[in-house]
Amino acid sequence: MVDRKRRKIAKKPQAQSNPDSWVTEGGVDPEINLPASSPAPTPVIEDKDQQQEENEKSYPHRISFDLDNSQYKKLKWASFDSDRPMNDILREALKEWIKSRNY
Repeated sequence: MVDRKRRKIAKKPQAQSNPDSWVTEGGVDPEINLPASSPAPTPVIEDKDQQQEENEKSYPHRISFDLDNSQYKKLKWASFDSDRPMNDILREALKEWIKSRNY
């Protein structure tokens, strides 16, 4: 029997990617090929108050809590009925709670 030498195949170095950056950039599954589209024009905000509001919309902290089924369904319906995201409703409720207790 002849001894065969095993050849090691050198692996090509792969670029290290940060999965969080992929999520924040609105990544798409790399296996899906989407047609190229032109980027949407960004609206020009002339009012300084509106510009400040746009800058304040980033929320760097995340919190989670548990809801029972009926609470979740009511929140979901309120979100649908008022055409507002659930997070906005919860932020408003928290703001009112904090204000009522003078924090």
